[in-house]
Amino acid sequence: MKVEIISVWESQDDGINEARSVAPLTAAYIAALFPSDIDVSIRHEMIQPVNYEIDVDLIAITFLIGNAIHAYEIADRFREIGVPVIMGGPHVSLLPEEALKHSDAVVVGEAENILSQLIKDFRHGTLKNIYKSEKPHNLKALPLPRYDLVEKEFFLNRSIQATRGCPYYCDFCSVKSFNYGFRTRPIEDVITDITSYEGRNYLQNKMVWFWDTNLIGSKRYAKELFREMIPLKKWWFSQTSIDMAKDKELMRLAAESGCAGVFIGIESFSQESLKQIKKNHNKIADYKMAVEAFHEYGIYVMAGIIIGFDEDTEESIKRIPGFVQELGIDIPFIHILTPNYGTALYDRYNREKRILTNDWSLYNGFNAVYQPKNMSTDELHNSYLEIWEELHSFSKTFNRVFRNLPKARLRSFLWSFFDNGYYCLLKHIGKFPLVGVNGQNRS
Repeated sequence: MKVEIISVWESQDDGINEARSVAPLTAAYIAALFPSDIDVSIRHEMIQPVNYEIDVDLIAITFLIGNAIHAYEIADRFREIGVPVIMGGPHVSLLPEEALKHSDAVVVGEAENILSQLIKDFRHGTLKNIYKSEKPHNLKALPLPRYDLVEKEFFLNRSIQATRGCPYYCDFCSVKSFNYGFRTRPIEDVITDITSYEGRNYLQNKMVWFWDTNLIGSKRYAKELFREMIPLKKWWFSQTSIDMAKDKELMRLAAESGCAGVFIGIESFSQESLKQIKKNHNKIADYKMAVEAFHEYGIYVMAGIIIGFDEDTEESIKRIPGFVQELGIDIPFIHILTPNYGTALYDRYNREKRILTNDWSLYNGFNAVYQPKNMSTDELHNSYLEIWEELHSFSKTFNRVFRNLPKARLRSFLWSFFDNGYYCLLKHIGKFPLVGVNGQNRS
C-alpha cells in the first residue's frame, strides 16, 4: 500500500519563497503514525508541485485555513482520477462537512487516536466519512517524525514539538477553538527528537526549531527542558509569550541552552485592543523592558503585530514603525487582523454582520475579510502596505540589524541578518504582500 501526504501551500507573498526556510512538522509527524508496512511519501507544495500522475493508493492532505480552497481543488482532481483522499488539520476539524464535499474521509481532532482505525477500515473497504477523536492524545512516547522523508531543499528540515496548546485564550487565536489545554511531552522524548537526527550540514545539525504555540506555557517545564538542552550545544528558536522576559532564571537557562531567537505576539500598541481580544497578559508599558531583557541575554526578538482592531485608525497605524524602532524589535511581522473560523473573534464579527467573505483563500493575514470599524477595507490595505514598505526600507533594516550588535550572539545576529535582509530585498525589488479583496497587490 502506498500513501502520499501532501502539505498544501499557496504563496502568501509575491516574492521569494521564504517558506523554504523551515519545514513544517505536520507531514513528517503524520508519516510516522502510519504502520511500517505502508510505503509513505511526503510532498510539501512549497518545495515541489503536486504530481497527479503518482502511483499511490491513498492521498492524505493537510492544510491551514488560508489554503483550504486550493486544498479542495487538489483533492477534487485526485478523486476525479480515482484516487481516494483523506483530509485533516484545524480547518477540517472545524468544518468537517465542508471538507467531506472534497474527500472520502476526514479526521477531526488529533490523528494519533484514530489513524490506525482509519487505515484498517480503508484496507477492508469499509472507510467511514468522519473519524473523530473524542479526547486529547497522551503526549508520552510519540513517534519520531519521518525527517528522512522531508525534502532536502528546506534550509531547516527538522522541527521539534515539546508542548501542545497554550495556557492563554486569546479571542483571535485558533488554538483556543480546540480547547485541549496546555500539555507537555516527557523531556527525555524531546531530547531524543533533538539528538536523533543527522542533518546535511553544520547548520542543520546545529539549529532546532520548536513548532510550539508557547514553549514556556509551563515555566517549570521549560526550565527543566532548557537545563537538559545545555550540554547539546544547539541553537534554537520558538514562539513564546512575552512574560518569559520577567523570569530571570528562565531567561538565563534559555540563553545557556542556545536560544537564538523568540517570536512573541505583541499584537497591538493599544491596551484597549488587547483587552478586546482577551490578551490581558500583554502590558504595553512592559514592552520595552521585555525587548531589552531578551537582548541582555543575546536573544533575537521577532514580534508579531496585527493591524485592524476596532481601536485602530489610519493615523495610529502610521505610528507603528516608530514604535518598532523605539522598542528595538529585531524583526516585525505585520499582519491584518484575521478572524479565523471557529474563533471567538469570528463569532463576534459574524453576529455583528461584519464578516465580508468566507473565501478562505483570503484568510491569510494580508486581507481584510471583515468590515473595520474606523476605516474602509481599502484604507486598511493601503495602510498595511505603507507601513510594510517603511519598516523594510534600507535605513530601518540596517538600524535593526546593527543597533543591538554589541549584545548579540553570533546565532542571533545571523538570524537577524537573514530575516531583515530577506524582507528588505523584497521591498527593493518591488515585491509586496498580496492584499486586496481579489488577493491582488495594491501598490
